[in-house]
Amino acid sequence: MQPKPKRPTGVTILAVLAILGALGGLISGAALIGLGLLLGTLATNAAIANAIATSGYPGLASLGVGTLSALLVALGAVILILGILYLAVGIGFFSGKGWAWTLGIIVSVLGIVVDVVQIGFGGYSSIVGLIIGLLIIYYLMRPHVKAFFGKGPAVAGGMQPPPMMSSSMPMGSAPMGSMGMTCKNCGASIPAGASRCPSCGAAL
Repeated sequence: MQPKPKRPTGVTILAVLAILGALGGLISGAALIGLGLLLGTLATNAAIANAIATSGYPGLASLGVGTLSALLVALGAVILILGILYLAVGIGFFSGKGWAWTLGIIVSVLGIVVDVVQIGFGGYSSIVGLIIGLLIIYYLMRPHVKAFFGKGPAVAGGMQPPPMMSSSMPMGSAPMGSMGMTCKNCGASIPAGASRCPSCGAAL
């Protein structure tokens, strides 16, 4: 059994960020659900409708408060679930579990979908999150990262030189052939056991 590869630094960073993101997701998800439920009880308040229209999300201006309330609750639930998944990913990344790699890919894809939805409603700041999600997927697909999670073959640390090109051969010595030596003076083949080159007469 091959020893487990050393955890890449990038995986450690992603694990820490996943745990921090999980805490933020849990708090944000709960807050959005609470806000959605609160708006649902104030669906006839015109001041809230005006505030929504000027909130910086142009796509929400045409929605009613009741519809917005349902969307906030749904979005909050999704973010809450993502927070729980991110927490599991962060813990699994530290130990290099194979399921954590798979879950990390799934969570990143879900995060990208959420970012696309937010961009569609006018939240263009989510473009940054979209780019980060794509970069995370690219990094997790790298061969040495997949090898750490047991999702791919181990990456060799370096290539060994060919055995026939040994660096221990003395400088200037005549290389050995399959049936003898080669003269370093004229290059002719010398029979094994000969003390002089039969072609040029040079001493070996």
